[in-house]
Amino acid sequence: MIDIFVENIDGDVEIINSYEENISPCIDCRYCWENRGCSIKDDMQEIYNKIDKADNIIIASPVYFHTVSGPLKIIIDRCQVYWAGVLRGDKLDVGSKKSGILLCGGAPEFDKQFTAAEITLKGLLKDFGARCLGIVTASNTDDKNVKDNADVITEIKELSKAFN
Repeated sequence: MIDIFVENIDGDVEIINSYEENISPCIDCRYCWENRGCSIKDDMQEIYNKIDKADNIIIASPVYFHTVSGPLKIIIDRCQVYWAGVLRGDKLDVGSKKSGILLCGGAPEFDKQFTAAEITLKGLLKDFGARCLGIVTASNTDDKNVKDNADVITEIKELSKAFN
């Protein structure tokens, strides 16, 4: 899904692979409640910089047990610094960035298969000040590769057009 999106988007693209980052979980120390940043110094510092500088943000994840992958969830939890802008008085206004969501699930399609992941990611993007332009989901990827699913490919290409 990411490859298809990247092939159809204009401009520079940088991919952050949550599985390759060295990021500790949030410890709820509440440092970010009073400071725009995190008390834990690890790879997340660079991710904060990239989020802040980005014009567009796409979040892509496999869905396991109705939600995003574990490594991505650790990053999401560490993005508490953006939500805490409410407490600090510097919360970003929605609309300053464009965003989208790509989700795939290996199981055959079922009702509300992606709902929990969508709710989590929409909230995260809102905290980034990003306006979500769309969500593309692909079910049954254990049996059918996304690259063989014309409907999903079309949806991804349409989403990428909204960013160009």
